[in-house]
Amino acid sequence: MYNHLHGIVAESTPTRIVVEVGGVGYDVTVPLSVSRRAPRPGQEIRLLTHLVVREDELQLVGFLEEDERRLFRTLVAVQGVGPALALRVLSSMTPAEFAAAVERQDAAGLRRIKGIGEKTAKRLILELKGAKTVVNAVGAAAGGAADAVAALQAMGMSQVEAIERVDRVLAENPDLKVEELIKKALQ
Repeated sequence: MYNHLHGIVAESTPTRIVVEVGGVGYDVTVPLSVSRRAPRPGQEIRLLTHLVVREDELQLVGFLEEDERRLFRTLVAVQGVGPALALRVLSSMTPAEFAAAVERQDAAGLRRIKGIGEKTAKRLILELKGAKTVVNAVGAAAGGAADAVAALQAMGMSQVEAIERVDRVLAENPDLKVEELIKKALQ
C-alpha cells in the first residue's frame, strides 16, 4: 500500500519517527538502527515502508535501506517471528551481520537478541540457511527475491520451498524482474 514516505521529520524518538508529508504526519515505527542514522527534526527524510496489518491496528514500519526492509519482510514470514521481534533483530544487527550469523549457524549469536530463544534461533537458521538471496544485504540483484518468496507463499507454497525455488532461479538468472522470477520459480 505504501512504498515509501518522503517528507520532513516532525518528531523523532528511538523507536518512531513522525514524517510530515503534504501536511499529514505519518507515525512510523523504526528499528533503533534507523533512528540513530535518521535526520533530525526539521530535516528531509525518505523512508521505505512496510504496512503491518492486524485486526485492531495498522502500523507503518520504516527503513532507510532496501536490505533492511527485505530482511524485515523475510523475518515476519517465519513462523513465530512477528513485527516486534523483527524490529529487535534490525535494532541489534545489520542485515549482513544477520545473514552471516544464519550462514554460520550461530544460534548463540542470535539468542543474544531479546526475544530469541533456542527454538526461534534454530528455526531461523533452519528456514533461512542457504537463502542468501533473501537475507543477504549485498545481493543487489535479489531486490525482488523477498517479494517473489512472499508471492509464492501466498499461492500456498511453504517458505522453505519458495526460498529454494527463488534461489535456484536467481542462481541461473540473477537479473530477472519479480514477475519473471515468480513464473520461473513455478515451473
